[in-house]
Amino acid sequence: MDAETPMDTETPRDTETPMHTGMSTGPETPTVYLVHGLLGTGHGHFAAQIRAWHGRLRTVPVDLPGHGRCRRDAAEDYFDDALRYLVAVLERFGPGRLIGASYLGGPLAHRCAATRPDLVSSLVLTGFAPDVSRDAFLSLIAGFEGLAAQQPALAAEYEQLHGTRWKRTLDAVTGHVERDFERTALVRAADVAALTVPTLVLNGSLKSVERAAAEQAPGWGGRVRGRVVPGAGHLVGHDRPREFNEAVEDFWRTAHDAPAGPRTTQKGDT
Repeated sequence: MDAETPMDTETPRDTETPMHTGMSTGPETPTVYLVHGLLGTGHGHFAAQIRAWHGRLRTVPVDLPGHGRCRRDAAEDYFDDALRYLVAVLERFGPGRLIGASYLGGPLAHRCAATRPDLVSSLVLTGFAPDVSRDAFLSLIAGFEGLAAQQPALAAEYEQLHGTRWKRTLDAVTGHVERDFERTALVRAADVAALTVPTLVLNGSLKSVERAAAEQAPGWGGRVRGRVVPGAGHLVGHDRPREFNEAVEDFWRTAHDAPAGPRTTQKGDT
């Protein structure tokens, strides 16, 4: 646990190791699981949310296999193994609200909600659009290594966050997508609509595909809602943290039929 980690934040390392537990929370305190995107971390992609919800919610930023502080390396069946890991974290900490970012955290969070709705009370998908093609998905993954090759500082950042294993993690994700895209990484709009848990698609306005997904989400059917945050790009919670937090808390108020707590403006919010 680093100096910037609020004491009511719990950081899973692996499912066989005692978790780092902060201040005690009562059974009425909601648990929120934060699932990052590819080559991100729970704290890195959701730092503003962890600060804003400090003292009100029990936040659990999850580092997926091959990422950050997670001791589990990337397996060849990456999406299946990462899903098993995520489910194990939820089983250990208990049912809660799930937020998945981008095209790693989003599909995994969706699969978790689809397969274990008993563990997920609501779902937020952010920086996410459904029905992404296999070629587009693979191009997205390839872009990470391409940028790192062009920008030594970025490669150094990846190594600092994930260790030398970051390239193996990319290879594992790529290989699994190539072998079994439709079962692992592909999420269709109909799949989101089929979820039994209330779901919010929360995207920024600057990425046209993601903006359209959030605008169209209510028309998918089921318990799906959508919201666009003006001026935000792919990582809405990073670009517009105050607006992101307000949108999520508004969703929670209706999804859970209970107050999510007073809104707070954190230093550094825009």
